[in-house]
Amino acid sequence: MVTYHGATVILRFEKLTAETMILKEYLGLLSGGGVDQVFYTKNFPITTGAGATTDVESNVNVYTRVAGAATWVTLSNASEADFAILGASGTVTIKAAKNAGGDAGKAVSIDYFTCVPVSRGQGATVNFDRDVLVVSELGNPAPVELITGHNHVSGNIDVLYCDRNMFGKVLGQADWYNTLPDFSFHIAPNGWTSGQPDIKVTNAKFYSGALKATLKGLMALNVKFEGLLATVTTVP
Repeated sequence: MVTYHGATVILRFEKLTAETMILKEYLGLLSGGGVDQVFYTKNFPITTGAGATTDVESNVNVYTRVAGAATWVTLSNASEADFAILGASGTVTIKAAKNAGGDAGKAVSIDYFTCVPVSRGQGATVNFDRDVLVVSELGNPAPVELITGHNHVSGNIDVLYCDRNMFGKVLGQADWYNTLPDFSFHIAPNGWTSGQPDIKVTNAKFYSGALKATLKGLMALNVKFEGLLATVTTVP
């Protein structure tokens, strides 16, 4: 067990790998007006796969589809000829050349990464469990090998200062299948200062705690979590 007293905890809603990026999020319909048409992603900022806000079109994929068609057509992301993005605001601008009269009514969708800080907190306890499997040979009383088994991470955060977005994701459900959302969060024992240690817990689900409303806002106390992996890096 490792306890970091007074540590800064930063909780993020992240989609940062090819397996978990947001795929074909629906943006809307083209007007066919022959002008640049602006859409907005549901989550922002748009980021790179490493979590940095980006305006580079090659970090996303944008598609159009004729009503009733089965397949999406990929727009070019090599330049701003077909579309442009502004990562900080989640803006996607389809250029006039792709919004001509024959394009009216086409659906627009996007693949993108995002990284949204939704809460900060203080104090964290992280429990690291790792199975060790003992391998034996028949007739040999002594073990011949130890094999690393599954990782498991659990613990609690003393205080989280939450906004409405955080409460909705932790207390609500992620989808119609009633699954709890996954979070990645960072523990910075020496503060969020470049070069200092950063403990990142990935694929964590929060399942219990206490809520407190104060004059300064909303707090979640003694919030418990289960996660898949904890890694130690440095604050960028």
